[in-house]
Amino acid sequence: MKTFFSSFILAFFAFSLMAQSPVNLKLNLDKGKTYKIKTTSKQAIQQTVNGQSYALDVYSNSVVSYKVLKQENDVMDIEFKFDTIATKIVSPMFNKETNSAKPAGNEPVEKIMNKMSTFKLIAKISTAGKFVDFVNFAKFKDSVMFVIDSIPGSKRDDARKLAEGLLKETAVKSMIEPLFAYLPDKAVKVGDTWETSYFNTSNNISLVLLNSYTLKGMENNQATVSGQAEMESMPSNDPSAQTSQELKGTSTFDCTLDIKTGLLLKSTSKGNFEGATIMNNNGKETRIPMKVDSQSETIMTK
Repeated sequence: MKTFFSSFILAFFAFSLMAQSPVNLKLNLDKGKTYKIKTTSKQAIQQTVNGQSYALDVYSNSVVSYKVLKQENDVMDIEFKFDTIATKIVSPMFNKETNSAKPAGNEPVEKIMNKMSTFKLIAKISTAGKFVDFVNFAKFKDSVMFVIDSIPGSKRDDARKLAEGLLKETAVKSMIEPLFAYLPDKAVKVGDTWETSYFNTSNNISLVLLNSYTLKGMENNQATVSGQAEMESMPSNDPSAQTSQELKGTSTFDCTLDIKTGLLLKSTSKGNFEGATIMNNNGKETRIPMKVDSQSETIMTK
């Protein structure tokens, strides 16, 4: 009996030490190995127009594969490929679906998205998960913009404007930066909290996200993390923009990280946001109130 209690106390003591030992959650990736991450999300949007409410569901699916080409000190050159960029909009008024992984149809956005999934983009990422810079952004953009020549002349100007919005450097950075924007700047132990932030930019909206993470536990070389994100849109600096959005809200999430590689294995989140879509027509501004309930899941598939 004494032996049993002694073993139990030693095991409990060892577990307590492990739980209190700081761990460095850093990217430790194998050179040349391909990693793949998939994110699916749903946004249930309620808009109010002339006192009447309209429902709109937006389903998104993205698959990104990447591999380390080289590493110098704590900065890696990582090659990214947007394997799939898919969106499906469902509403009583219309349905629309785009998928970069499918052969492009006649719509300009389909051709642009298809080309974005064809070419590879290289970026410098630190082992702390921080975006440093692009290596070949100009070449990547030029390769995608080349598809504009295949679009009929009547649609070409609008397609060029659309492509310029989708291929803004800040917009493309927003497709990469969140992939690793969860790592702490220093070693952490169970119960510790850290914060990260980044901008998310799309065609007509720029958001700032402030994230707070807490290390909940460590077991079997995996770390469990939970937290909350605060999101708020930034004022548009484009005076010619005909549509913009004002949004503000919060989301909660739970994550599982691989301690050895620092990679996100799985993350689930739910959020609520409120604001308005602002439409500017010849100087006349119309505000359409909106509420958004969102949920998403990200998993490492390879």
